[in-house]
Amino acid sequence: MATLNKLLLLVDALYKNAETRDKKITYMNLALESLSTDFGLEVEDSTTLTVADTDEYSYPTGITDAYEIISLAVANNTIPTSRYDYRKYNLSKREDNPQSEYCFYQIVSDSGAKKFVLYPVPETSGHKILIRYHKKLTLFTESDLNAISELDDRFHEMLAFYCCHMIAASGSSPDTTQANMFMQKYDSCLTALWTLQNKKDTKKDSKRRSNPQWSRSHSHSSGFTDV
Repeated sequence: MATLNKLLLLVDALYKNAETRDKKITYMNLALESLSTDFGLEVEDSTTLTVADTDEYSYPTGITDAYEIISLAVANNTIPTSRYDYRKYNLSKREDNPQSEYCFYQIVSDSGAKKFVLYPVPETSGHKILIRYHKKLTLFTESDLNAISELDDRFHEMLAFYCCHMIAASGSSPDTTQANMFMQKYDSCLTALWTLQNKKDTKKDSKRRSNPQWSRSHSHSSGFTDV
């Protein structure tokens, strides 16, 4: 686990440079932004409710694209009492020909605004739409040098590697050899991070669900965990 200040010191130790602190933080934030979609904190949002005969909905705060969504489910009742009161919706890539099963897909307006669409169209208002997604990693600021990234603490040093890569690769006379070396270190950490993530996903998918109803509907709800 490393604070922002420790990461800045690590950058200086790995690659002597005259870059400003603000620039180093900017480079580390670039890495955090690129990692957010797949490795941000897994959280759930249930602030969006169905509206009868309405199929399109704005994304809640924290989500900007359908591909950031891990899973989406809609409550069967206005006051769900258990995880079995939810129906899972699968991501469909074809809005012109949605899957016959319950699904959601993304539409984009002429201004570039994105929304998600539920299929079939909800018939009842007030049912919770439970969206599980990777929350974007909080970016560093120069005003808080004691900040600790939400990224898995075993991989904090990869932020320093990326920063060193950017420093070495910039300027009128880039240090290509060092830039490539630091990127290789970053990529090695990224591969390890993906391996860990895939193991978690495999373990999650192989868990036995608690009863036949769960197996049939793959339903889930906030506040309840697999057993």
